[in-house]
Amino acid sequence: MPNTDPSRPKRYIAIIGGSFDPIHNGHLYLAEKLSLDPEIEAVAFLPVGNHNFKKDKLILSFEQRLQLIRKALQPGAEVWLDDASGSGYTADLMRRLQGKYPDKHFAFVIGSDNLEYLHLWYDFEWLKENVTFLIVPRVGYELQQLDKLGINYLIKDIRPPGISSSAIRSNIAQGLSIAGLVPQEIESQVRELYESEN
Repeated sequence: MPNTDPSRPKRYIAIIGGSFDPIHNGHLYLAEKLSLDPEIEAVAFLPVGNHNFKKDKLILSFEQRLQLIRKALQPGAEVWLDDASGSGYTADLMRRLQGKYPDKHFAFVIGSDNLEYLHLWYDFEWLKENVTFLIVPRVGYELQQLDKLGINYLIKDIRPPGISSSAIRSNIAQGLSIAGLVPQEIESQVRELYESEN
């Protein structure tokens, strides 16, 4: 349910979680737009150490992914290490953040393509009652199911470029260019890291 209480906190820390294998210009575009939003106090990237859906698919180590994020970050975004050694579950992460920063208000960023399966997330009942989701619409993934889910949410109509980490890895494996997909500052390092893993 949208939070329409006039006394609600006006500013959130937007949490962008994920494996970032590697971070790319789509992530950074999203962060830039969120950092300009008056409802957003800060934007934090939280790379996950253990990813429950990608346990056997992560290519780079946590430290390698973290180094790339730090090099790519632009003003207005931060990197936090609160999910470096956690369980990989969003509910556990958000409990940890809320306990560590009780005076802050968080919004966990997801694309609308995640809504179909959100009810299957670990400890969904707790998430529904305790977490605000910041939803970024994706083409072809409708928002009608929001009311059925009963979650607290904000919708931000941001349209990041259609870039994926898997497409970047595929391009590298095929010897294709990744120009424009990742920041120029890390382009050569990204290519070298993934070429060495192939």
